[in-house]
Amino acid sequence: MNHNETPQRGSGRTLAIAAIIVALTAPWWEGPLLGSINIHMPMTTELAKNARAVDRLDQRTGQLEQQLGAATARLGKLQAEVADTTARANAAADRTTTLAMLELVTALHRSGGFELELAALRGAMPEQGALKPLLDQIEPYAVTGVPTVRHLRGEFGRISLQFEWSQRGYSSVAWMMHLLPWRHAANAAPAGAPDSTIELLHEASAQLGSGDLAGATATLQTIGGTAQEALADWLEDAKARVAADAVVQRLNDQITRGVVEAPVAPKKT
Repeated sequence: MNHNETPQRGSGRTLAIAAIIVALTAPWWEGPLLGSINIHMPMTTELAKNARAVDRLDQRTGQLEQQLGAATARLGKLQAEVADTTARANAAADRTTTLAMLELVTALHRSGGFELELAALRGAMPEQGALKPLLDQIEPYAVTGVPTVRHLRGEFGRISLQFEWSQRGYSSVAWMMHLLPWRHAANAAPAGAPDSTIELLHEASAQLGSGDLAGATATLQTIGGTAQEALADWLEDAKARVAADAVVQRLNDQITRGVVEAPVAPKKT
């Protein structure tokens, strides 16, 4: 046996072990080592390229996240501005409607016309609900105005007195009967009005005296014959006044509810 073979085998094993170590660790040092002498392996080049692409992607993602955050903030600000504008528009519309209601309420307390006030209310309040039939009822009086309760009370007293005198045969007022549109019916009626008619006239007069115009109107509508014809125009005016008072009451209630339910504006600091 040759004694020189033992060292050669030992060195061969060492080289084999070193080769295995180099092969296993090459991915970690091969690229930098070769790159330092300007030698680039294909895999290393591709890995570096991919790393740079990932870095660019991360950078772009960060930029997009910043832009998205800024856009979200702007969107939130715009939404707040839209909500604030909508709230101000609604408040302005509510104030316009309230003002229109107040103007009509004031006009209906007078004996004059209310054409402009009624038109303003209809424009400010397209959905009038249960108020619409009442507004329709008083609309024919928009130019001339709805007679006041005081006027109706005086007119009823005059008509009632003339009717009673004519039915009882007072000659001193007979000439006045020819001026009335119901004179023919009065002349054709039998002398003396039924007791119930006179009683109903007195009852209605008492109701008017106590301020119950609606009750007086309902009472007078039960009267027939000559008295009904004599009171026809008065009843139409009285119904319009009852409707006008109902409009005033409902508008006042709505105004009061609006004032109570209105949100309190925050104080500026």
